[in-house]
Amino acid sequence: MARFSRLDHVGFSVSNLDNSIDFYSKLLEGEVLLRRFYNEKYVADMVGYEGVEMECAFLHLPNGVILELIQYMKPYTGTVDMNTYNVGNAHICLTTDSIEEDFNRIKEFAHVKSDFVPESTDGPYKGSKTFYFTDPDGISIELVQYPPGVEIKIGNN
Repeated sequence: MARFSRLDHVGFSVSNLDNSIDFYSKLLEGEVLLRRFYNEKYVADMVGYEGVEMECAFLHLPNGVILELIQYMKPYTGTVDMNTYNVGNAHICLTTDSIEEDFNRIKEFAHVKSDFVPESTDGPYKGSKTFYFTDPDGISIELVQYPPGVEIKIGNN
């Protein structure tokens, strides 16, 4: 068993903090908990970028996990290919009890990768309905609804 007690936060580097705050506030139907500019030496030591300047916003994800959105001013940010098949690409997966309603709501402000909500026909998520969509920077988010009365378990989780 790992020594770690819980997941504290998930962080995404974004190109425009205001656009990302707008997107994630709509998605999560919540408000920013904290927005702050950082340029302190301890932050440079922590992230490994001398002279770093960045602005961060924090929002609630389910189960007490925090979403940290980070816009770097120094060093200047570049972009990477955000296709999910690329090594290093990551996504978060959120669960819902009303996937069709959320699908219709989310496609109003996000790029949804399918025209309908597919149902998994095999594997550990068999019977669940899932779709992917992206934020303004192409970061992938997955939304899943388990079959009624079913809790998906993989391994010992």
